[in-house]
Amino acid sequence: MILLFENHTKTCCLQCRLLLAEIEKIRELMIFTALEKGFTDPKTIEISQKLDQMLNRLELTDSELNRCVI
Repeated sequence: MILLFENHTKTCCLQCRLLLAEIEKIRELMIFTALEKGFTDPKTIEISQKLDQMLNRLELTDSELNRCVI
């Protein structure tokens, strides 16, 4: 049982790290797009919304991780 718990926690950590890496890429793309096209350009807004979705996903994953650890 301890092995399952440890594997589950490692999986949660891996998911968070992968999600953080993807969030960073999207964040950089959003900044670049905003500087090139403007903050109100539809493409900038689209990327910003994608970033919001990814951050919400991270929050859910982080909550699941906290439940794993408790």
